[in-house]
Amino acid sequence: MKFIFFLILFYFGFRLISRLIYMYLLTRVYKKNTNYRKAEDLNKKEGDVSIDKMPKKNKSKSNKLGDYVDYEEID
Repeated sequence: MKFIFFLILFYFGFRLISRLIYMYLLTRVYKKNTNYRKAEDLNKKEGDVSIDKMPKKNKSKSNKLGDYVDYEEID
């Protein structure tokens, strides 16, 4: 009986502690992200445009799509 009681007590204690640790880490990451964005915004002038990712230049149309066949609609 004691074993089951301690097992249940450990289970709920672990859930409580893990939730608190999760919330602490989540707020810590959120604060770091907002500080990073604020510093990034201070370096930009109004109207500046920045490109984070350049598109790939290897996009070429392929002619391997097949032959085009004319068709007529029949009533």
